[in-house]
Amino acid sequence: MQAIEAEAARLYLKARASDAADDWNAAYAWVAENPAHGFAFAKAEAGWELAERLNELPASQDEAPAPQAVIAQAEARPLIGRRRLLVGLATAAAAIGVASTVALRLFDTVDHYRTALGETRTVRLADGSLIHLNTNSSVEVALRDDMRSIKLLRGEARFDVAHDAKRPFIVNADGTLVRAVGTMFNVRLRADVTELTVIEGIVAVRNGDSAVRRIESGRSAAVRSGSIAVTHLEPAKIKQRIAWQDGMVEFEGDTLAQAVEEFNRYRATPLVIGDPEIASLRVGGAFRLDRSQDFVDALESGFAIRAVPGSDNSIILVSANGD
Repeated sequence: MQAIEAEAARLYLKARASDAADDWNAAYAWVAENPAHGFAFAKAEAGWELAERLNELPASQDEAPAPQAVIAQAEARPLIGRRRLLVGLATAAAAIGVASTVALRLFDTVDHYRTALGETRTVRLADGSLIHLNTNSSVEVALRDDMRSIKLLRGEARFDVAHDAKRPFIVNADGTLVRAVGTMFNVRLRADVTELTVIEGIVAVRNGDSAVRRIESGRSAAVRSGSIAVTHLEPAKIKQRIAWQDGMVEFEGDTLAQAVEEFNRYRATPLVIGDPEIASLRVGGAFRLDRSQDFVDALESGFAIRAVPGSDNSIILVSANGD
């Protein structure tokens, strides 16, 4: 049994690290070979999920739960919508008390959508909701009779939620839970913070042991380690944050370092700031995501910046005054 559990852990960690379709398919094929494989894989996944959680709340039994109760359900209940499950797999997931993606996938209840570097994509769900995926992003979707559960695994997504009061729409983004019924919001997973932008309507947000916060349209929340910091956004700032959905990137007083970081999300080879003195320059303008060379040309014509081709097809930005 130890060998089976070791192989389950290896396959799960490999697939999670790469998030590649081939690795996930190889893992699911191995699971299908033997019920013991399914038990071990569910245990490995649940153990990983448990380690990431800061807090768990019991699921409410109310027919019309409050936002806090619904969010607690999404965090603490296994996301399993069908009753006929493999005994070992269901037992493993229930025993540890967390969601089991493999159980959902085996019974065809989870859909996985992803985008490659530089790609954007819009997915229409069966309930009429839309998910707009930004570059290098990945989500898993489980539409149940009582809840619509989405897990943002990587990157950024905008959610246009179809109204359904009986089935709240729950997005789990690295432990940050966002609840909506009929609204529109954007979620971005950054290196050290989850960034939420509410475009329309109201959402409820919870992270770890934090209290549930209601975030209205025109506001943003930066969520990290149980802390939820809410700020007001002007319409122009919201437009800037979601410009990627129109294939654009907009800057208004951003530093060159911030602009380069944003463009590099869509480039196979990076823009590199080769001179620290220019990193804090303030830039502005709107550019196509697939035309970063236009941005480089604007820097050379409008600032004292020179672009030097790197041997790896990168572009190194340096001060032209250093010549």
